[in-house]
Amino acid sequence: MVLQQEHLPKDRPASNEQEWGYTLWEFISGNWPYLLAIVFLLGIFFYARYSWRKRHEKQK
Repeated sequence: MVLQQEHLPKDRPASNEQEWGYTLWEFISGNWPYLLAIVFLLGIFFYARYSWRKRHEKQK
C-alpha cells in the first residue's frame, strides 16, 4: 500500500551553506590565524628562493 504525502517539500539542490555547513566568510573568520601563517610562510619561501636565485646569478 502506497501513501502519497503531498505536504513533503520538493527536492531541490542544496545551497552551498547547506552542503558545506558554513560559508566562505565563516571559514576565513574562524581560521584567520592559520591562513595568515600560511601566507607568511609562503612569503618567506618565495623571498628565499628569489634571493638564492639573485645570489647565484652574481657568481656566474
